[in-house]
Amino acid sequence: MMGAAAEGAPDAARFVRLFAEGWAGPSPEKLMDLLDDRIRLVQPIFAPSIGRDAAAARFFRPLLRFMPDVRLEVRRWSASGDVVFIEWAASGTLSGQKLTWSGVDRLILSNGRAVERVAYFDSMPLLMETLRRPSRWLAFWRSGIGRPFRAMFRGASRPVSQ
Repeated sequence: MMGAAAEGAPDAARFVRLFAEGWAGPSPEKLMDLLDDRIRLVQPIFAPSIGRDAAAARFFRPLLRFMPDVRLEVRRWSASGDVVFIEWAASGTLSGQKLTWSGVDRLILSNGRAVERVAYFDSMPLLMETLRRPSRWLAFWRSGIGRPFRAMFRGASRPVSQ
């Protein structure tokens, strides 16, 4: 794991190390410990969430129900002031097939914890892989990941009123 911390970012190296440890398991408890009570999470596929309880309910639990073996490996990182960028490679299994993807998290830290996390990655390969196999649809829905898509499908079957 390569990294560079600018002056004024003493918590960055520690945060990145704990981030890597939390996603190596993954350990929901370790990951939640990285988050400030005011956390704002934004990422593809999932609805944005504000607060630790929402982060657990709308992101961590659904993700780990759908792909319990998901892992992120930190490739490199950098920090300046309270902003940390972490480039990662992820892997997990869906219906026996190994999937890999990569992305970057931009985090804003306060007192060593993230108050904002915005993840940047191409979610289309993951969605397409899920949609290609009907055997995955129920698991996708039951995990809670599919719930943000309900609104799209509710309106799709209604006639347009004039």
